[in-house]
Amino acid sequence: MSTFAQTRANQENSKLSTGPCTAEGKAVSSRNHLVHGLCSADPVLPTEDRNLFNQLLEQYKSDWTPVGTHEEFMISEMAGAHWKLDRIQRMENDMFAALDDPNKAFADKDTAAGFTRLERYRASLERTYHRCIRELRAARKEHLRFEANSRQAIEQARLNFIVQRNENALPPNFQEILDEVHRKHGARMAAEKAAASTNIR
Repeated sequence: MSTFAQTRANQENSKLSTGPCTAEGKAVSSRNHLVHGLCSADPVLPTEDRNLFNQLLEQYKSDWTPVGTHEEFMISEMAGAHWKLDRIQRMENDMFAALDDPNKAFADKDTAAGFTRLERYRASLERTYHRCIRELRAARKEHLRFEANSRQAIEQARLNFIVQRNENALPPNFQEILDEVHRKHGARMAAEKAAASTNIR
């Protein structure tokens, strides 16, 4: 645990380093994390063409025709992952092209570490991409199930309405009439059966 004196000294020392003070310095500092931009929320670097990214995004929207905010978000995530994966490929190509000996990509510790970092970013972005596809497909499946259930409910309601309407159109003594028809039919069938039995004898 730090003593009071150590804590006080740390507080005084922190006043000596306050980061960039000028507007230019702050602007540069704010873009430090955009060396490769693979972790940034905005997939497009200042040096890249945003119109090309927008074209890619519109192509995904055309392919998937997202419904609702959630599907729109999944499409944006997929397009962003795709865009960054393309950047990784370009970075990897440039790194290989800059080597005087391709074996350094595996034999030299520092060089290999750079390629390993890129591979980790690639794996993470690919997981994001495929997760979005799974979620979109699950959402589509649920949407189709909902539509099917809705259609079934509508058809059942229509059938119930038709039956109810027909029942209301029947005479009040319909059941008595139906019972009499069944009784007469049963009596006729019994008489025919008895007559057929007499003829056999």
